[in-house]
Amino acid sequence: MAYIGVQPTDTYLSIASQQITGTGSATYTLDYSVSNEEDVAVFVNNVRQNVSSYTVSGDQLTLGGTISASDECWVLFLGRTVGTKTPAVGSVTGSMMSYPLTNFSSTGIDDNATSTAITIDSSENVGIGTSSPLGKFKVNVGDVAPAASGNMNTGVIIESGYGSRTINIGTNNTGGYSWINAAFSNNSGVADNLVLMTGATERMRIDSSGDILINKTVNNFSTAGVILNSAGNCFFTASGNSGVNVNRLSDDGALVRFYQDNGEEGSISVSGATVSYNGFTGTHWSRLSDNSKPTILKGTILESLDEMMDWYQVQFDITEIDDEGNETTRTEKQSYALGDGESVGDVITYNYEGTDYQATIIQEADVKHTKSKISDTVDAKNVYGVFMDWDNDDDTVNDMYVAQTGTFVVRMNGSETVSKGDLIQSNGDGTGKVQADDIIRASTVAKVLSTTKIETYSDGSYIVPCSLHC
Repeated sequence: MAYIGVQPTDTYLSIASQQITGTGSATYTLDYSVSNEEDVAVFVNNVRQNVSSYTVSGDQLTLGGTISASDECWVLFLGRTVGTKTPAVGSVTGSMMSYPLTNFSSTGIDDNATSTAITIDSSENVGIGTSSPLGKFKVNVGDVAPAASGNMNTGVIIESGYGSRTINIGTNNTGGYSWINAAFSNNSGVADNLVLMTGATERMRIDSSGDILINKTVNNFSTAGVILNSAGNCFFTASGNSGVNVNRLSDDGALVRFYQDNGEEGSISVSGATVSYNGFTGTHWSRLSDNSKPTILKGTILESLDEMMDWYQVQFDITEIDDEGNETTRTEKQSYALGDGESVGDVITYNYEGTDYQATIIQEADVKHTKSKISDTVDAKNVYGVFMDWDNDDDTVNDMYVAQTGTFVVRMNGSETVSKGDLIQSNGDGTGKVQADDIIRASTVAKVLSTTKIETYSDGSYIVPCSLHC
């Protein structure tokens, strides 16, 4: 038999081997069934046999000659390498594939739609809902039904599995504005806050109440930062620095304007190096000795008493948990009117914004405000000022505003006739009288600026504009 074969041109990989012990026969049974002679390589005495020198049919190998027990014969079962083939032009047609492709699954972007779903152009701009993205990433929601509410279309949703936290970014169909919404569908007590950060540090947030907090994470006045709340109030807290700084460039004029019911009532202005408080009336707090609140006519003259004002507060700690689960404690103080039997140092239960706290009663430190009474002394030297109004913001303590400097009105006795420049003293009944001379004394209340009677009361008394000298 021939023992020298032709070197094959294909590359083979042996996946199994079998040694055959010669019996003087040419036919042997293989361990595996193969298709043809190309699937095995036969070696006799270390010489590979040409495929033309043997035949294979299933598991039957027939050699071109016999081998004896002294011959060494091996059969290698081969794995043929996969080749490539270029199909003929037109040999692959659309009939071989059906769109849309539905009977498959993938982990990436599928061509399973009848129109363009996402575009990546040659400038590496990505567009969703548009074939012409003008920036690196553009989402066009078009006239899709709103995903939020009203006419608001959600364009981008960023979602975290923790508590179903989402950030929604979209547009409004009719209002002509864009919007960003932060929401926790399962917040477990965590508020829906929208937080802005730089360098991994929080700088500003809009909390679930609509309040804007700058440089603080809790809505309290004792922490440095700014609060712009949804009710229109502004709170500025600074440590070791001024809380509000106003700078007017180019020219002199108003620095701050003050309005009431849309009408300007006063301003703070600058002229050169001079700052003016325009429409200024200087007032101080006071209260009647019995904390009563009778009707007192505007401009009524008041006398001071040897009794200091006593204001009280309750002080308590509030523990809060921020978005990261960190616990913080702050001290809160609220105005308080002493109840019967209560005194400074008592610990009471105080309800603040719907929550009960254990609060300690403290007294405010005040060294300058005195209680007062309607003047009942003629030419009184202890004139404190004239009545302006009650402090209607406080429902528990009947404090009042007492005008003492600047311009205001003084209530004159109905029997008095005033001239511009007249000095005014107490008439001993809450009204004023014309001072007999032009010397400013300890008892001088004011100087008449105009004889115009601003208002006349039912008892004949009237008020005129004056500059106060209390």
